[in-house]
Amino acid sequence: MLKAENQNLREANKTLSKRRRAKKTRLRQGGSLSQQEAQDLLDNKDAALQVEQERKASSSRKPREETRARRCGNCGETGHNTRTCQIVIEVSEEEDSE
Repeated sequence: MLKAENQNLREANKTLSKRRRAKKTRLRQGGSLSQQEAQDLLDNKDAALQVEQERKASSSRKPREETRARRCGNCGETGHNTRTCQIVIEVSEEEDSE
């Protein structure tokens, strides 16, 4: 049983190791990059990143820059919540009997 578990762990470790080495292997197979080629790759990556940021900025949904202060459910003021609100809302007798 331990032997089988050990074998499974070794196979999983080999798979992960292959994934980690894959990027390095691709670069090695293509040969070394010249300084100009590396700069071109970085420029293309930067341009793609900038296009993506512009696309996100122009979308209809924009993230809030600052979060709003939370408000009380009873009175709508900031700084406290419904449980600690000083304003007491009285319930009418009809609502009480239900």
